[in-house]
Amino acid sequence: MKLRIFSVLLAALFLALAACGGSDGGGTDADAGNGSEKTPGGETAAEQSVDVHSVLAGLPDTDYGGYEFRILTTNRFNQTLEGRQAPEEEETGEPINDALHRRDRLVETKHGVHFKYTLGMESDEILAMARRAVRAGSDEFDMGMDMMMVFTRGLAQDGAAIDFNSMPNIDLSNDWWSKYAQRDLTIAGRFYFPTGDITARFAGSQYIMLFNRKLFLDYGYEYPYQMVLDGEWTIDVFSGMIRDKTRDMNGDGVIDKEDFFGAVFEPMVSFSLLHASGEGLTKIVDGNPVLNVGNERALQIMDAVAELFGREDVWLPRNWATYDEVPVFVEDRALFAAMTGTNLMMYREMESDFGIIPLPKWDKAQPEYYSFCQAWGSAAVVVPQTNPDIERTGTVIESLAAASRYLVTPAAYDVTLKTKYARDETSEKMLDIIVAGSRYDFMYIYNWGNMYSTYESTLRNGDSFVPRIEALEDRAQIQMEATIEAYESFD
Repeated sequence: MKLRIFSVLLAALFLALAACGGSDGGGTDADAGNGSEKTPGGETAAEQSVDVHSVLAGLPDTDYGGYEFRILTTNRFNQTLEGRQAPEEEETGEPINDALHRRDRLVETKHGVHFKYTLGMESDEILAMARRAVRAGSDEFDMGMDMMMVFTRGLAQDGAAIDFNSMPNIDLSNDWWSKYAQRDLTIAGRFYFPTGDITARFAGSQYIMLFNRKLFLDYGYEYPYQMVLDGEWTIDVFSGMIRDKTRDMNGDGVIDKEDFFGAVFEPMVSFSLLHASGEGLTKIVDGNPVLNVGNERALQIMDAVAELFGREDVWLPRNWATYDEVPVFVEDRALFAAMTGTNLMMYREMESDFGIIPLPKWDKAQPEYYSFCQAWGSAAVVVPQTNPDIERTGTVIESLAAASRYLVTPAAYDVTLKTKYARDETSEKMLDIIVAGSRYDFMYIYNWGNMYSTYESTLRNGDSFVPRIEALEDRAQIQMEATIEAYESFD
């Protein structure tokens, strides 16, 4: 199987199509600050001979004498979306499950451990389980791994998680750890949100754009792949392609989910468009988040996104949980759709082919395409403060992450290429570009001063967020500083 640069995005971006996910990817992001991030397929000719066995052989061979290594996690996001992170007890013929199973057996043999998974139904459930254990001082799990937005944040802000910058036997410079998360999710100089190949969910958190190939042919449009590669896929080009496409399909005089649109978005796409343009509500300076809402470029982009969302060309469901945008695109009633990669599972029955591209740049001068990673969709590793042997835990976690890169990621990649959605090299390259520009934003995770929620709700109505900033900024600053001070107080 030929693995291409950044193939890990493919791995998790289609986690639903494979009933699972992938890992982090890489490339050179102009804003990364931590260097480039290689993935399987990005190696030199000499490195291409590396496999899971040689990688594991290069890690310590410490034997833990049959220790039961306990992992707390989930295998789904919610009642609609699955997200496998733990294998079944046996191989089933499903490639991702079997890759996870083989990974675990290799690491068990290497370190003389036995993995025991405790699975909750959803992230809230395992957060409650973990909190009870930590507050009681009880050693009930060695590591947890689930939703950043709920599980990771909850334990980190409790002071119940160990800073991964200080975890022994973990090397965050290794390719199986996401450099993007390290860049964007550092607080009080500490890092509590480690993600990468170890979780089957990371890359599925990136926002992507789909275009309907059939409708593009009907309208005489060329596929936008070359525009992307030439750096010419901009928000103005996108806006022009969807202009005046909306029409009343059933003649009832009301434009709603039964009609035709230029584009259908889930509501949080407004935030990803801000990030796709190279801005955000926060950025990291000297190891801490700072507000990023007052610069002229960000304000200009916010107004442009508001104008776009205020047009009939773009339709958003009023309730994100119902996924009303899905049938509109599946039934060939929209040229474009945008969502997280995780949500692609809901498009697998679509008869018409679609292409995958990044969300558009702000302008041609912007050096890279950027892709907002939704912390709800991605998972991070947590080691609790009650862990009695963090050296052992770090050793096992590092081996799990390394083995995942060379087993789980390729398995998911192979499955993805057998679908009709990304079976050509151009589609692969689009996904390479998407993961190469991964970005996070602490404001999405913490919503200080209700700034994120106000941004999203305001733009959903097609209104400008700019007049709201002054009223929100002081409260957001106070709450953000309080969060930073809390983290600084942790031992």
